[in-house]
Amino acid sequence: MTGPNPLQKYFRQPKIYIDLPSKGIYYEPGSTQGSSTNTPIFGMTGMDEIIMKTPDALFSGESTVKVVQSCCPHIVNAWKMPSIDVDCLLVAIRIASYGAKMDVSHRCPNCQSINDYTIDLSDVLAYLSGQTYDNAIVCGELRIIIRPLLYEEITKFNIENYKLQKMLAQLNRLESSGDDVGTLKAQTEIYQRIGDMQLELFEISIEHIETPDGNVYDKELISDWVRNSDKDYFSNIKTKLEQNKQQWDIPTQNVQCPECEHQSKVVVTMDQASFFGRN
Repeated sequence: MTGPNPLQKYFRQPKIYIDLPSKGIYYEPGSTQGSSTNTPIFGMTGMDEIIMKTPDALFSGESTVKVVQSCCPHIVNAWKMPSIDVDCLLVAIRIASYGAKMDVSHRCPNCQSINDYTIDLSDVLAYLSGQTYDNAIVCGELRIIIRPLLYEEITKFNIENYKLQKMLAQLNRLESSGDDVGTLKAQTEIYQRIGDMQLELFEISIEHIETPDGNVYDKELISDWVRNSDKDYFSNIKTKLEQNKQQWDIPTQNVQCPECEHQSKVVVTMDQASFFGRN
């Protein structure tokens, strides 16, 4: 092919512009290009839509990475995007691809009737874009500075946790059938690994620790402290991480049942296979 493509004027154009919740702070060097404010978002291509409905790619995180990089050219390496940007970007891409209105079904907890509701994702996007990440935990003389996990880190831990939980379920079935040879030992090892994963998440989340004698950035020293500190420190870190996670969850939507007028809440989930389906 020589010369410009005469079809270029029909290529995708940005549909909306957003401010990333992270403000670009937590990205690794080279994983983004351009400004993290007023970031253009394109609608999905036909291939993007197929990828978002491919089970293996969804499970591995590859679908999210490819679609984010396709629809948000600002992000060069989506594996390195902080978790606080993920839902915001997916909501924005959904809006750019299909519009801001999304239909959801919900069973009324009072009369059990199933009703359809329309959710305005613009409100969800405004909420997520307006959040500010709280990165400090004060514990006595210590000030612990944390960061959101990268998408790559979250995906790795989610996959490993899924595999461990699946192994536990298999062991529980063996135990209930009376085959307990080695089952208790295997269960103990899995629970130990789950506990180790929790500690690893804490260690990865800590950027540095400020003390009266200076700041500590060395990851080995921080790891040693996490595994040998008083339980109160552990509890404070766990509480803050859980609070941040809840803050960045998509807010529930208030609905009223047309049959019995009972008011309840609808949870908007980020199950990509259904979230990116057309209404």
